[in-house]
Amino acid sequence: MGIMDNFKQAVTELANQDEQGGTGSVLDQSQEFRPVVFESVSGDTTGYPAEERSDASARFSQALDRVAGKTPTSGGEAGGTVIAAGTVIDGNISSNDDLVIFGVVNGDVLNANRLTIHGEVAGSISAKDISLVDSIIAGNVIAQNSTEMTKDSCILGDLTTENVVVSGKVKGNIEARGNGIFKKESVVLGNISVGTIVIEGGAKMRGIITTTVGDKEVDEDFFPQK
Repeated sequence: MGIMDNFKQAVTELANQDEQGGTGSVLDQSQEFRPVVFESVSGDTTGYPAEERSDASARFSQALDRVAGKTPTSGGEAGGTVIAAGTVIDGNISSNDDLVIFGVVNGDVLNANRLTIHGEVAGSISAKDISLVDSIIAGNVIAQNSTEMTKDSCILGDLTTENVVVSGKVKGNIEARGNGIFKKESVVLGNISVGTIVIEGGAKMRGIITTTVGDKEVDEDFFPQK
């Protein structure tokens, strides 16, 4: 059964549940949801090599301005989009609404607001705020403000953000300009660069940890000269 057949079957099941008064849909009927805008996201949001990590914020801001400047696809300030469990999308996603993904996306995700992922993404993701709940991301993660991930979430790629709370697994470098909190369940295989860091007992790490004062790394200038 192809992707379109799976999608049609899921729609039919949801329609049957609605007719029977069921509550099986992941959509909250009290909210207004807007459709995702699908487009080809340019390469400046994907796969940054290590040497380009320093300008990741600038690249994100440019892409964010491009998405945020679009007219919403439906009215109302309070809204969002949900990609239901069982849905598979092959291609990039660009959205200027809050976005929740329960399904699978084979492509990059660029979101102008809050992005919450309960499913899987095989591609890089960018948003203002990112929450990873029991999810798998095979690509780089860039958040303008904050990133949170639960203990059953996994990132296979670099993470760049302002503040981060890690309870899951990260195989890649982490750069947090503000605060980094690593819970006891966290596992990190890669270098960590943060403004301030809190590591709970039990956290597992392998790599170099660097803290900064403003934009300056700790070096010999902090010690008295002979």
